[in-house]
Amino acid sequence: MLTRMGSKVRLGAVAVAMSVLSACGSLVGGGAEPELGAVPTPSSLDPGQIVTPLDAYLPSPEENYTLKKARVLLVNRCMRRLGYPDNPQPLGRYTGKAMLGHTEFLVSPVSQVERYGFKSPATGGESAGSDADAAYVKKATKLQGKLLSGRISTFNGKKVPAQGCEGEALRVITKGARTPEEVTLPGGNTAGAGKGGFGEGYAEMVVSAARSDAMSKVWNDGRFTDAVESWSKCMAKQGYEYDDPRKARNDPRWQKSEQAGKEEIATAVADMRCKEKVNYLGIGIAVESAYEKKAIEKDAEILGHAKDLTSQWIENANKALEAG
Repeated sequence: MLTRMGSKVRLGAVAVAMSVLSACGSLVGGGAEPELGAVPTPSSLDPGQIVTPLDAYLPSPEENYTLKKARVLLVNRCMRRLGYPDNPQPLGRYTGKAMLGHTEFLVSPVSQVERYGFKSPATGGESAGSDADAAYVKKATKLQGKLLSGRISTFNGKKVPAQGCEGEALRVITKGARTPEEVTLPGGNTAGAGKGGFGEGYAEMVVSAARSDAMSKVWNDGRFTDAVESWSKCMAKQGYEYDDPRKARNDPRWQKSEQAGKEEIATAVADMRCKEKVNYLGIGIAVESAYEKKAIEKDAEILGHAKDLTSQWIENANKALEAG
């Protein structure tokens, strides 16, 4: 890989009673709590439909695939030039999914949890990509690793590029838009990528840090705590005693098996039904969006810079692909 990505746990969800929503189109929190805009009513609990302000700083799935295609092309071309064409890096299929998904709301479509409980089903495209990556890693030799990373200076009488073929590919893609070896992320933490700087996944790392900072405030928002209580009461009426949605999803009982049993499925269905009842996802989007807007104001320079860098990398990647 071209980068070493850092990320924080991103968990969060907000829900309130429907009676409150019908009483007012927007909510104003007391004290330092930000005012909410319009509260959506999502048609399902599909996390793929979630959009919040920080998403504007992320590359699209198509753009991420362009970056990956260029990297794979450049790495494999470099390896062939050095005389090591065996076991080329796989590209995998385009899945159309974002690299950084909205997992913070802890939601899944009811139709999904009815089959898989709280577990995540693998799609054909993702499975195929994972299989190809696993086969690639299994076949990789120590020599291949040295050529990729530059831990060998010459091979077959040819000079190995600095930081290997991976480093060469990174330099082509990030030409004119390199990052420092160490960067400051939203929230104040730092992350390092070594001599080559960052590449694929950099914008996701920056947005993830900003979103984590925002979500830490969402979980302490007064409207959020009321919402969690409403969800908990809904669950209790169905015989499930959880005071927090995270505890339902992460119940130790579900970790004992790779496949969901009847009890896990029943709990997951109840969880999602209660979230639907209180418009959990709609309020979650509204509350998180309010805090993300503040995060954008606070870290506008860092976020904007990450977006600009990624745009240049995509342009470079397209040039590399056109050149073949």
